[in-house]
Amino acid sequence: MNKLIILLLCVLFSTSWGVFACERTLSVGAHDAFWPPYVMGISGQLQGKEVDALTVIFKDSPFCFEIKMLPNSKRAFTELRHGRIDIGWAASYTSERAKYAHYTKAYRTEVMRLYENKNNQHTVKNLADIFNQGLTIGANFGSYYGEEFEQYKKSHKKQIEYTSATSKRFEMLNKQRIDYAIEDELVGNYLSKRGNSLMKAPTIPAINKDQIHLMLSKRTVTPDEVKIINAHITKNKAALKALFE
Repeated sequence: MNKLIILLLCVLFSTSWGVFACERTLSVGAHDAFWPPYVMGISGQLQGKEVDALTVIFKDSPFCFEIKMLPNSKRAFTELRHGRIDIGWAASYTSERAKYAHYTKAYRTEVMRLYENKNNQHTVKNLADIFNQGLTIGANFGSYYGEEFEQYKKSHKKQIEYTSATSKRFEMLNKQRIDYAIEDELVGNYLSKRGNSLMKAPTIPAINKDQIHLMLSKRTVTPDEVKIINAHITKNKAALKALFE
């Protein structure tokens, strides 16, 4: 009986410690369960480098996090703007988003590149060649690909095919339903290895290179809490760098 009481007390203590150690649980919006190596659904749980980064950042902090799956990135931005989720991850800075979200310090760098089918017969050297020739590009509606691409989003709308899932864009590229797909370099390299006919476009330099941050809803996260999270990003800078190399 004494052993049972001791065991129950140990369980109670460990559970209580978890509650008191975490002053607040922040919700994180995710919209793609297959975005390797950043996010992958494995055995009913989301894993990957973005999940690991949050674990590193929030270790020994007052915060825990829980991930909520959303239909697409557009919905994630809407939920963040209205304060129905607290965090958006893997975010480039834009002045429009900064109206409703705090930005943390950068925790990694993102390089956006174009991918093509190896059977592609087109000769292009830059984005201007692609759009001037009437070719098509697969993109994610909620992603930021730099100022030049933002202009083409307005002037050449019909040449951009938007999908919420990276795997869908690469499937379309594999079947040559689009001419190019734009994607984060680590993700694109991972997926192109899975498809024998896919490759990084060799004649086109990086479309955009950007610092990546967490977005924190201004409706639910205070400036003081942002400072705490920034301090943990700075403290774990070396571990985050190693994670994404």
